[in-house]
Amino acid sequence: MKLYVLDNGNKKYIKANAKNRKELAKHIGKKFKIDNKTYSVMQVNAERSNDNAAASMIIGGVIGLLGGVAGVLAGSTIGGILGNVKDKQEMEFVDSFNKSDAK
Repeated sequence: MKLYVLDNGNKKYIKANAKNRKELAKHIGKKFKIDNKTYSVMQVNAERSNDNAAASMIIGGVIGLLGGVAGVLAGSTIGGILGNVKDKQEMEFVDSFNKSDAK
């Protein structure tokens, strides 16, 4: 999950991890600055990082190399399934963060 604020339609990413805005406020404060511009944690949004399924498939495929062609196919399939599960979990975290409050 990546956190960002919008500045004139451009996303400015925040190098922080938090489950919700309250936790984020504990880490960076309720008000913070990026490029000399002040933002509130209520302006922070979350989005998916988009790298879970592909990374899992590649790792599964590399591990599968030990088993030949069948191993690559099986490893990639298993990796893809695991990546899909991680993507769904991440989307739940994103939705939860975006619905959270800083209080």
